[in-house]
Amino acid sequence: MFRVTFVTADDALADSVVEPLRAAGFEVLRLTGFEEGVEPDPAAAPDVLTLDLRNAGKPSRSPLQDAWATSFALALVTPAQVASLDPACGIDDFIVTPLHVPEFVARVEQALWRHGRSTRRNTIAAGELLMDMTNYQVFESGRAITLTYKEFELLRFLMTHAGSVFGREQLLNRVWGYHYYGGSRTVDVHIRRLRSKLAGSRYDYIETLRNVGYRFSEPLR
Repeated sequence: MFRVTFVTADDALADSVVEPLRAAGFEVLRLTGFEEGVEPDPAAAPDVLTLDLRNAGKPSRSPLQDAWATSFALALVTPAQVASLDPACGIDDFIVTPLHVPEFVARVEQALWRHGRSTRRNTIAAGELLMDMTNYQVFESGRAITLTYKEFELLRFLMTHAGSVFGREQLLNRVWGYHYYGGSRTVDVHIRRLRSKLAGSRYDYIETLRNVGYRFSEPLR
């Protein structure tokens, strides 16, 4: 069983995520903070260390990160804190609050996958966009996005081939299948719908290359 340590002084926040994490099969330890003079036991290092940094001003490195260097560090931050995140903080990934609990659970599972550990779910993340491919759920900056089956499959294909350019015919063959007899313009329609549904994002995930095709551009973090 994978272990998650959730560090927050916010009781309501802890109550909202601990049980969903346990229901997803994780062993969860909640801490209210790092106690001065108490040395964390390296043997007790969790697989994922989640740090609530919303009240930290400019995010800084926690002593728990030094003691538990093998843990994947996942931070909860406010939108205003994103620009002040520094590599010296040692944060592997972050989630912008307000928190959407299903997204949070999926991001913990994604963290394990990125850290070389397998989980029972299959997720993809880029920027603030996350796809839970087991439950066909999509979240962007904590916002649940409703997609049709083909919109989901098109987005999944582009995300799993980030950086590669695909023309309309290629996308029709790879997403709709070789036996689809509709016009290639259906790709343009689905791309427009995806962009419309992702319009509230800080990123432009899907790039158009004139007279060539479409490409998913993964935002740099």
